[in-house]
Amino acid sequence: MRWTCCAECRSEHVRCATPPYETMKVLSERWKPIAFFFCLALVALTLITVKTRLVPHISFFESWIVSAVMPLQEAVSGGIYSVQNIWDSYINLIHVRRENSRLQQQVEALQGQLHRYQEAYLQQQRLQEILDFRASTFPKALAAEVVGIDPSQWAEAITINKGQKHGVQKDVAIVTPHGLVGRTIEVAPRYAAVLLITDRRSAVDALVQRTRARGIVVGKSRRLTELRYVDFHEDIRVGDQIISSGLGDVYPKGLLIGTVSSVRAKPYGLFHEVEVQPAVDLAKLEEVLVLVP
Repeated sequence: MRWTCCAECRSEHVRCATPPYETMKVLSERWKPIAFFFCLALVALTLITVKTRLVPHISFFESWIVSAVMPLQEAVSGGIYSVQNIWDSYINLIHVRRENSRLQQQVEALQGQLHRYQEAYLQQQRLQEILDFRASTFPKALAAEVVGIDPSQWAEAITINKGQKHGVQKDVAIVTPHGLVGRTIEVAPRYAAVLLITDRRSAVDALVQRTRARGIVVGKSRRLTELRYVDFHEDIRVGDQIISSGLGDVYPKGLLIGTVSSVRAKPYGLFHEVEVQPAVDLAKLEEVLVLVP
């Protein structure tokens, strides 16, 4: 067998004690990692090639990983989706509230305008009725507005916005198209006080329109008057209309005062007890006519 010597042995002229198979072993140990890496790369390449050609298949390990990860992924996705929905709902709610507030303000403004238009329309209708009544019955009458109401429980009076400067005098009749209201009792330059027919101090000479029976209408309460001094033998019934007789210088003849609401006969009296419902709702007066001479 032939021995080979290393450089160290040649330099020292000493025979090398390392046999040849030991040298090969050393070389093989050096090349093992490289060969292992090369084989691993070849196997990976082969697997990739096979998976691209065959139908995809999930291994047991992959399926276990997927089973373990999917619930967590679903929970995270669900949480993100819920947060996104909550955020979107919050943003939408803010927009809805702002839009609702804007629309509410717009509705309130439109309702205010509608109320004003309705009030103007109703006032125009009342004034038109008064003007038509004046044109057909009392051409010289003066239209006036009610600007005050006596709050006292012992007086039935109102204040109108026409006075001496407008030709209004004391003791002139105040009417509406529906009937008699009262008469002026105090007159100022621009205002006048009116005593209503429901005041206990008021007295109007009147007739039962159907039978021409005569009596005096005096105030009884805020809603009623009574017809006094109607002879017991006169025919008077509920529903009869009472009109002014024209006697005196205050109330023209034929003004409607009211309608008989009840009739009671006293057993030992000389007159009927007659309640009369005023033709005009005196609690809701807004515009009137002053019958200036």
